[in-house]
Amino acid sequence: MKTQLDCVPCVLDQCINTLNISKVSDTVKKKTIKMLIKRLEDMDFNLAPTENSDLAYLVCKEATKISDPFKGLKKKYNKLALKVYPSLKKMVDESSDPLYTAAKISVEGNIIDLGIRENNEKGLDFNQILKDIREMPLAINDIEKFRDDLKKIKNILYLGDNAGEIVFDKIFLNQLIKEGKNVVFSVKSGPIINDATIEDAKEAKITELVKVIGTGSGRSGVVFSLVSEEFLKEFKKADLVISKGQANFECLDEVDKNIYFILKAKCAQVASRLKVGYLDVVFVKRRPKWGIRVNSQAF
Repeated sequence: MKTQLDCVPCVLDQCINTLNISKVSDTVKKKTIKMLIKRLEDMDFNLAPTENSDLAYLVCKEATKISDPFKGLKKKYNKLALKVYPSLKKMVDESSDPLYTAAKISVEGNIIDLGIRENNEKGLDFNQILKDIREMPLAINDIEKFRDDLKKIKNILYLGDNAGEIVFDKIFLNQLIKEGKNVVFSVKSGPIINDATIEDAKEAKITELVKVIGTGSGRSGVVFSLVSEEFLKEFKKADLVISKGQANFECLDEVDKNIYFILKAKCAQVASRLKVGYLDVVFVKRRPKWGIRVNSQAF
């Protein structure tokens, strides 16, 4: 997926949001925005949108000297999600279709976007979460394809997204292990937005459940020119990849691999790519019609 003109104001908005969370002075904010605008003059529209939006966070880090402005939020939402974890696990244990229920719980984790939603004081509305898991429609629902693929494969690479959300992923990870699969969980190797890192995986106790690796970089998506040898090895080894979130989709939609994307289409460009409505939710297997990047042939 390539960057479009409509992505430009989004990059600026992400920078402003990060500056507000960083609680820096107006002088620093204006200086940072000017730096970003200057950098955007050389924007490469052939890159995935998330590769260009990462520039907003890199410039913020450089200008404010704050390496992880979302750290407090990440910790808060990890704790909130862990409080509802036992009830989510009970849902799967009592379900007539535990695989599907676990998958829907993982999807719900991406919907509520724990690091962004304005529920800081109220915490998580568990009744709403339960309702969403039971009733929310999926604009694309490839769970039966996924179920069939599971019968044929052994090794899964699971690409995590946000802090807090990964607690919901833990439910799905547990079920995949019960299905007899070897699962490796991936997080970011450095802080960016509210994306999960190794520290978050430890707080969620995912490190006690499966092997956890970093991507090799602190970028919001999987940028193969920046990934570690360990990540690349696991990516190639995987028979199936589960990819959470929009940023990973933007980077991997044209990679020739058996990938299932779980995400909410939070921008019109992604919705158009998926041929769904804005803010629709999908559990979708990668479509060959989306194309293949030359550098993905090795996968």
